[in-house]
Amino acid sequence: MSDDSMLEIYLYENSQLLDDFESLLLTCENTESFSADQIAELFRILHTIKGSSAMMNFDSIANLSHALEDLFGYMREHNTRKDDYASISALAFETLDTIKAEIAKIQEGGLPDADVTAITKRIRDFIGLLTSRKEPPPQQDGGQDASPKSGQALSGRGYQAKITFQSEAKMENVRAFGIVKSVEEMCTGIVTVPEDLLENQSADEIVANGFTLYMMSEEEKSTLEEKIREAFFVQDFTIAELDDAKTEEIFGPADSAEDTGTKTVSRSADTAGTVSIKQNYMSVNLSKLDLLMDIVGEIVITESTVTKNPEILKLQLESFEKASRQLRKLTDELQDIVMSIRMVPVSATFHKMERIVRDISVKTDKRAKLTIIGEDTELDKNVLDNLSDPLMHLVRNAMDHGLEQSDVREAAGKDPVGEIVLKARNSGSDVLITISDDGRGLDRDKLIQKGLEKGLIEKDISEITDKEAYNLIFAPGFSTKEEVTEFSGRGVGMDVVAKNIRKIGGSVHVDSKPGEGMEVTIRIPLTLAIIDGMLVSVGGFTYIIPLLSIRDSFKPGKDDVFSDPAGNEMIWLRENCYPILRLHEVFGIETEVTDISDGILVLVESQSLSYCLFVDDLVGEQQTVVKPMPLYISHNFDSIKGMAGCTILGDGSISLILDINGLVK
Repeated sequence: MSDDSMLEIYLYENSQLLDDFESLLLTCENTESFSADQIAELFRILHTIKGSSAMMNFDSIANLSHALEDLFGYMREHNTRKDDYASISALAFETLDTIKAEIAKIQEGGLPDADVTAITKRIRDFIGLLTSRKEPPPQQDGGQDASPKSGQALSGRGYQAKITFQSEAKMENVRAFGIVKSVEEMCTGIVTVPEDLLENQSADEIVANGFTLYMMSEEEKSTLEEKIREAFFVQDFTIAELDDAKTEEIFGPADSAEDTGTKTVSRSADTAGTVSIKQNYMSVNLSKLDLLMDIVGEIVITESTVTKNPEILKLQLESFEKASRQLRKLTDELQDIVMSIRMVPVSATFHKMERIVRDISVKTDKRAKLTIIGEDTELDKNVLDNLSDPLMHLVRNAMDHGLEQSDVREAAGKDPVGEIVLKARNSGSDVLITISDDGRGLDRDKLIQKGLEKGLIEKDISEITDKEAYNLIFAPGFSTKEEVTEFSGRGVGMDVVAKNIRKIGGSVHVDSKPGEGMEVTIRIPLTLAIIDGMLVSVGGFTYIIPLLSIRDSFKPGKDDVFSDPAGNEMIWLRENCYPILRLHEVFGIETEVTDISDGILVLVESQSLSYCLFVDDLVGEQQTVVKPMPLYISHNFDSIKGMAGCTILGDGSISLILDINGLVK
């Protein structure tokens, strides 16, 4: 196995474990309790991280996880006072953050070289403090002890499991050890073949033949099957109940009180009557999915090039039309499948915000809770990765700027515990994400005053709508907070939020009720790779408008258009007034279609307002593979506005994709 592949697996799995650890720790802190099951799971995660880190020679991570593992190991064996939970949480979170920082160093190509002596000493000292109290062992609420112990009588039925790993699994012996630890709580006795799973010689044997796990347990076979199935990279496994003679041969008499720790059995197991259970999931390198998406995009372009070839269309071939429809059907199905592979739920990203709420609550002495709705909503992996930072900024802003202190809330008749709601839902081809709080809300007058001071408002104050006033918070350098804190008040952050959301083709809007709270709504596309667009012509050029931005298209009459006092063209439509933007004037294109009644108006909706685009004609809808702008254009023509990317049309020509937000920025 290559070192790079081992490192990739190490980083992937330990990142997942750390997220699980943090989520579980937050749950314990919120409920102000550590149950036996929670302690056992925290212990298991730390034990796994310790083993894999030691194998990779990452001593700082191994030492940190080992020290914290000992703390939860003590809690597993002894009662702990409830007034110690805050200190335990603080130590655990500090250790978790340090491990994450070390993991980040590895991801950036460095080495985990932090001096962890101080924090490990504090953990050891705290364990010493707990030990000095000589607390009695905890009651286990009728459940099995967390691990088999000497002197415990064997009980239950005997089972044998034969487990093999996928060829690309790597670190098979560590994975085998992890499986043993996961079922340990369910068993009164465990025997493995080979005996010491973490030895180098055992690793080679496990790679070649897998390993055998004998279990003495009162659980049903299906329960043990389910637990083993949760492990990563299992190729297949078989599990069967042992007869009494075989059980006694491996574990000894059922009523004996001999040591039930791990024992060595050299002979092979009888696997007759076993049922194979294969794993239905596997991890895939994200770069491979990106490459697959690129290939699907090229197929879409090629299919369009072939089916819309002018020379072929002139022939009117019925058989070709039939084959083209079938090709389109298969291409759409392939695209849908690839898209679904790339889709991931927003739950992991949403739950990361719980830690931010917790940390700011501790540092600002505010009481707050995070409510998550719609965490199963799915987004493209690349889109979701770009959404994490904006969400973090918005949650921080809600905590520091939106929510009041508990005494202020009580005085206003509110619940002393503030609430932030993070919600996701599907809306057609978009996903809507809202971040709302029940805090003080936005002060419209204060926002307008600040906007005037910074020169961001050019119209009369009486003409400023609530929507325009609230969206001032996304202007660069805009902040109404007089006191600069660790979290906000520097005038940076909210403008970055809007910029990053626009990068992924989204938009962001703000609504607020003074004294009741604020709500930020983010609208983002499900995916960035392939979009549906409307092809329009202007002069001798064609442009693509994303269908998601189009509200209507129509042919106006001469009498429908008028000019405002500033000379801007406007149109009255369905009891609303919309400005008109002539696309040929924006891009300096010569066209014969200049009379308003000869062209087409396309009503589009941007982040800040709705307006009408004047174009020569509508060419038709087209599935569009989004390509980035060429580097020489993006590097040398930063001032060009209104271009979101480009695409290749069926005839091989290139068409620009319009950025509806950028056109009116």
